[in-house]
Amino acid sequence: MADKQKTEISAAEVKEYQPKQIIANEGQNNLYFYVILKGEVEILQNDKTIRILKEGDVFGLESFYLRKSYSTTSRALSQARIASYPSHLIKEIIYHRPQLAEMILNSVMSQLEQTTQVAEENISIEGYVDINEQVYEDGEIIIEEGSTGVDFYRLVGTEGGLLVTKEGKEVGKIIQPGEYFGEMSSLLDQRRTATIRSIGKSVVHVFPGDNLESVLMSYPDLAKKIIDTLAHRLSEASTKIAELSTPEK
Repeated sequence: MADKQKTEISAAEVKEYQPKQIIANEGQNNLYFYVILKGEVEILQNDKTIRILKEGDVFGLESFYLRKSYSTTSRALSQARIASYPSHLIKEIIYHRPQLAEMILNSVMSQLEQTTQVAEENISIEGYVDINEQVYEDGEIIIEEGSTGVDFYRLVGTEGGLLVTKEGKEVGKIIQPGEYFGEMSSLLDQRRTATIRSIGKSVVHVFPGDNLESVLMSYPDLAKKIIDTLAHRLSEASTKIAELSTPEK
């Protein structure tokens, strides 16, 4: 099973592109993400250039995470060599190809920084996202373990914090205003992995998970937290792989 999985992950299609040749079109299904092996790629939205990517950069992956068609068009700016990977393999890549996962992470962080700067300079984001404020009383459940849901949350204020439990056992508390929670279940389309309950009265902001792209544009600190979380998971996965690769004495 492991050998088959490794073969599937390694089975990227590598293709040469000439200058001005389209790689993926806006509105196209998000079946693949791409890694630039050589050359430069221009990313456009509504025929406007929004960033230039170079060797080692990754593009097309955000559409898979947002569960939507490509929101941008990509085309070769110079003669380019591009590897394409099936998008649905990203979870396997994170755990079994740490070097490729690290490349993805570095590229996403760089592009996030570029895009955030462009957004701040050119886009007024005030009031861009519809935020719902909710008040929870003492003992009231905000998120229940095993439940489904796409919304995620940010703590505004609390009397005693938010208690986090798994299978009825306390695993932590959320006490710092500004902390996000519930975002990874929304991003990865998974069931909730813990129950979060208010201790005393708490106020939280509720973000619509089905409008994640707009939320990330308006709140780059959330995008950074998501990347930090993925980076932590990547580090843990790399350590596990290293441990498994070490021969027993």
